[in-house]
Amino acid sequence: MNLKPEELAFWQKYADSIGGKESLRDAVVSVGYAGNPQITDELLGLFRSGKKTAGSSLVEDFLSAGDPLPQAGNYWICLDSDSKPKCILQTHEIVTNKFKDIPAAIAEAEGEGDLSVEYWKRIHADLYATFLKAWGVLDLDEATVITEFFTIVYSEDDDFVGEGRFPFSH
Repeated sequence: MNLKPEELAFWQKYADSIGGKESLRDAVVSVGYAGNPQITDELLGLFRSGKKTAGSSLVEDFLSAGDPLPQAGNYWICLDSDSKPKCILQTHEIVTNKFKDIPAAIAEAEGEGDLSVEYWKRIHADLYATFLKAWGVLDLDEATVITEFFTIVYSEDDDFVGEGRFPFSH
């Protein structure tokens, strides 16, 4: 795991806040922007307000890059548009669907736009469009969407920590 010093210090603050119960060697921690740097601060606002409790990617993106698929229990240090750590999310549930079969619960949990499946599909189709060929996706409707449901487990602003919605939990 290659965390920059500022990211490592942020993780350590989280570990200290829970009595040192999580160490880097015991956790899968990734670092990145919410979406892309241009919209990341807007998405961070949705995370922090509790409106965004899920995020989706295409499985084919992970496979083409040789990256492991997200798993429940993973952590994500979310950066703002200035590459500063702002919160730590923990994935609690993973759900897969074909793009054409995205249910309303996922569109709602992603917290964007009017929360409709139609909006979700339009925005994600636009987001994925330039990458589909590189990912080997010939028909977006048949691509596999992997959705992570998460909770903010740490932020230096306490009012941003809270439980997420988990519409697929049993």
